[in-house]
Amino acid sequence: MTWFKMDDGFANSKPVLRIPRRYRLQAVGLWALAGTWSAKEETDGFIPEYVLEEFCGTRGIANQLVQAGLWEIVEGSSKDRVGILSAVSDNPQLPGWVFRNWGKYQPTKAELEENREKERVRKANYRKSQRDTHGTGAGQTEGHQQESGHPDPTRPDPTRKEEAKASSSEAREDVNHLCTVLADLIEANGSLRPEITKTWRDECRRMLDLDGREPSKAENLIRWAQGSTFWRKNILSMAKFRAKYDQLRLAAVEDWEKNKSGASPDGVIDVDAVLGRDVWSPGTPPPGLDVAGEIEWKKQQRAAHKAERLEEAKRKLGDAA
Repeated sequence: MTWFKMDDGFANSKPVLRIPRRYRLQAVGLWALAGTWSAKEETDGFIPEYVLEEFCGTRGIANQLVQAGLWEIVEGSSKDRVGILSAVSDNPQLPGWVFRNWGKYQPTKAELEENREKERVRKANYRKSQRDTHGTGAGQTEGHQQESGHPDPTRPDPTRKEEAKASSSEAREDVNHLCTVLADLIEANGSLRPEITKTWRDECRRMLDLDGREPSKAENLIRWAQGSTFWRKNILSMAKFRAKYDQLRLAAVEDWEKNKSGASPDGVIDVDAVLGRDVWSPGTPPPGLDVAGEIEWKKQQRAAHKAERLEEAKRKLGDAA
């Protein structure tokens, strides 16, 4: 399955705001439906004429997307549906529209095929290693382990190992803490709260145990990534965080070098540059307050929190010096 990716800032992006309000909902709906269709059919963002008709779109609405800079017109005369689907990657002169910068934000057909080939080779190598390790017994189909009514005490049971690892991941405080921090920050950034699954915990455990990452440094990097306007929309799972760890670390170091003074030209400390983007909220006011009281309570909480962050930034700058 191929996913069509949408930035969480898309609704307020300049291209969307360029669309007149009376056409905006219909145009964005067409854009989203067409994007999911292209991702599924692997057309690299190309939308033929007949798909526009299937989604109840009109040339006028498509033109709004063109004027906003989200689509481009593809000239041509062929309306053969089969020909369009089979030749879309090779013949750009087909009638319809194409997403601008598709390859910048979405996986291309070539990248998907390359990933599938890598996965096919990986699985083939794994199956071969299993055959080389265990061999194939007489009367046993290659690639399958012969069933036995009595377990072999000299052969380890991989299933039990995996179960033991899974249970150890679920019980570990450091693993649960890091997963919770990442999920909390993703939710605080406006995305749906992700479910902390077994996969999340296993990836976190492997990151700590196999990759040798320190829990405190990993937590700091999670907070930095979710405070970055670029990385917070790309790091939405523990598996992704683990895969991009070194890239994130280098980016964080570069960001720190640029902002290590922690102060603007007028000498005022840039707290966000030192501590990362603040995603804290004051929470639920005490019961019994009226509207004015709730507003005042939240104001006091924000002021106290801001003062605490300033002191923490000063301490960090003092340690760095």
